[in-house]
Amino acid sequence: MSHPRCAIRYLPGEVVKITQYHWIIALGVLALTVSACGNSNATLTPPTRLATQTPWIIYIPVTTTPEPATLPLLPTAQVRAAATRTPVRVVAKPTVPPTKPPSVVPTAKPTAGPACSIGTVALTFPGNGDPRGKGSAFEMKWTPPAALSGLSDPNVGYKVELTSRRGSKVVNGATVYVSHNKYFQDGKFIYAREAVTGLAAGDNATVTWQVTIVKASNGFDDQQQNASGNIIPCGSPSAPSDIKLEGFD
Repeated sequence: MSHPRCAIRYLPGEVVKITQYHWIIALGVLALTVSACGNSNATLTPPTRLATQTPWIIYIPVTTTPEPATLPLLPTAQVRAAATRTPVRVVAKPTVPPTKPPSVVPTAKPTAGPACSIGTVALTFPGNGDPRGKGSAFEMKWTPPAALSGLSDPNVGYKVELTSRRGSKVVNGATVYVSHNKYFQDGKFIYAREAVTGLAAGDNATVTWQVTIVKASNGFDDQQQNASGNIIPCGSPSAPSDIKLEGFD
């Protein structure tokens, strides 16, 4: 196909390919060209077409990206199941009353003095069962153990115990002390007449006496026949001996 003033010639079988990037520009140019050619006053020769001539076709391909047949799946977020926790049931234990009584703290006991081991005396005078008058003093003697020979410790002495009875009934009694130094110096122990009268209690009686070696932490008062401080025995009591109180001297 040709035009007297403006002609676009295409060879038979030629296809003009316009990419998708230039198809708009090509259409605009074509429109301007047709407009310019249409305004001419020249007489156009009717186009002649052979029966065997292939029609001229303008092919403008549009390239598009094919969509995928199946849309891709987005990554599935894994939802973590919340951890389930079985509640623990707390069972309160019943209060059991104590089966044992609370312990009692023992009270502090006084501290005992140091141990003392000397021995036992042997009573010698008066003899067992000898009579004495209720108005006279008692003169008493005993033999100390060998451990006391020459000893001058002021804290060592003797405890003299006397008990008066009528038959099996206890009438009276007394406990007196004398230091070893005093006894060793005098060679005897004197129990005063007034004290003997008190033992008789106005009638005949039997007086049983015995002697024990002791140690007094604060010593002895020989005038009062007494001992003070912590007093501990230093041996077993002697064998007892009896004196008969029968009438007055």
